[in-house]
Amino acid sequence: MELVLNLYKNLLPVISFIFIGYFIKKKLHFNSKFISIPLIYFLLPILVIYNVTEASIEKIIILPAMSFLLALGMNLPAILSHRTFAGKENLFLLKTSFTFFNVAFFGIPVITALFGKEEISTLICVYLGTALYGNTIGYYQVAKTKFSTKKSLLELLKIPYLYVYILAVIIKILAFDFPDEADPVMDVVSWTVSAAGMMVVGLNLINLNLKKINFPYFSGLLGIKIIGAAILLGFIVLAEYLIIQKLEVIDYLILALLPVFPIASNVSLFASFLGTEEERFSLFVLLSIIVSLILVPIAAQFLPDL
Repeated sequence: MELVLNLYKNLLPVISFIFIGYFIKKKLHFNSKFISIPLIYFLLPILVIYNVTEASIEKIIILPAMSFLLALGMNLPAILSHRTFAGKENLFLLKTSFTFFNVAFFGIPVITALFGKEEISTLICVYLGTALYGNTIGYYQVAKTKFSTKKSLLELLKIPYLYVYILAVIIKILAFDFPDEADPVMDVVSWTVSAAGMMVVGLNLINLNLKKINFPYFSGLLGIKIIGAAILLGFIVLAEYLIIQKLEVIDYLILALLPVFPIASNVSLFASFLGTEEERFSLFVLLSIIVSLILVPIAAQFLPDL
């Protein structure tokens, strides 16, 4: 019970920014781009660069590769859902919702509560892979809901993540270390990134009519997403364990939580940034957060003591 309480103590203040964003939008007609643009172009890049310098080279290589493969593989259950019972959905939207995991915004308070803030650098290595997918293939999928193929590719080049990723690796190779004085500042940046990402979700929910939501339908989609992610991740982790054997127990435990993480609020960020189907994207995110608030504490009960 103490573990669950600690988990919610870290999560609920961040989640509350969904409601803050909703009421700000309702009262002030606030433009979500005022938050999404600084997040994409400033706060997230800083967070990535800082945490890459804190991680080992092995983790920087292996963990992103594994999480990238998971995100890529999640296209399969998305396509399966589209061909069976979700044919009315935009396929690009469906793929994006299945392949984007909320590793940063939702994951930071979860990992902090379960393993301590010293493991955020490990989480960021996992985030690197999902973000590399999300900011290339995933962003292209979102852009295709609005733009032509050529325009979508041009939009992709505007996203700073690829350049930030390269810069972070170069900084790591050069063995640059941030001063200890940067630690408390980055704690604030981490929390701000999580809170602001959730606020964007709330900003995009202003016109949502809860009475028109088909909850059994969306529950089915989320169920397939979670089960599909668990199966795919199992194969990926088994392959690493049998072939590479470079990860530690803590790395496997953090990876094991990925299937029960919600859809990344990056989906809402990108939709807001592009001005395409913000409400629909945010609905997927919101419902997945509600499910994750139930499943993450349950999953945490099965984690071994380290």
